[in-house]
Amino acid sequence: MGNLGTVIFNAVKKGFPLAHNSKTTMPGNLKFSLKNPYILEALPENKIDEFIKFDGQDLKTVCNLLDNPKIRKGFDNGELQALYKKAFPYGKPSPCVNEEGFVYMHQMPGDIGEQFDAHGIAKFTIYDQLKFLNNLLTKGIDKNRRFYSAPLVVPAEKAASLGPATGTAGGHAYYDGSFIIVADKGKSLVDDGIKHVIVNDAYYNIISDLRRKFPDVNFVRADEAVEYFSRL
Repeated sequence: MGNLGTVIFNAVKKGFPLAHNSKTTMPGNLKFSLKNPYILEALPENKIDEFIKFDGQDLKTVCNLLDNPKIRKGFDNGELQALYKKAFPYGKPSPCVNEEGFVYMHQMPGDIGEQFDAHGIAKFTIYDQLKFLNNLLTKGIDKNRRFYSAPLVVPAEKAASLGPATGTAGGHAYYDGSFIIVADKGKSLVDDGIKHVIVNDAYYNIISDLRRKFPDVNFVRADEAVEYFSRL
């Protein structure tokens, strides 16, 4: 989208009068709002739904993020520990946690899922999976190290041949962890970055926190992933 943030900010400026010194005076607490006609006019056609997640956030922050989508500030260690406690207020995770990803991903048609490059964060402890996601979203994928990715879903007839090539048994990303990171449609995780994150049931109740911290990433519940990626 290039410098879309700058385009949006300049569009919003049109709604404010010029001062005597010919400079536009804008309030310091402006919010990004899809009710603002200047913002709507500046957004790409047929892609307004992609910006709903920014609604109500600080305008300058959103515009800077749109201009520099790879610059992110993640959670610190204290915030990560607080998120983990929010997800599991009564102690350790249940042994049955993270089953919904496995169930619902197997309901996604292969011809849809194979269009998305993905990687399931399934190793480590449940807490370390959250830390690993935070690290990936903050620093990006290290292109100097081997990083395995695979189609989100593959048709059954292709699974056997894709398995060895992708480093996964079924030829698709792993589903049994807390998160599945996904590239944009037809893009590569390593080359193009993370666009979507499927959140498994372990962390359903911190999705709002993840969205606030990383507003340019689409966080999707595992039980809503089939409908979401089918729309894309």
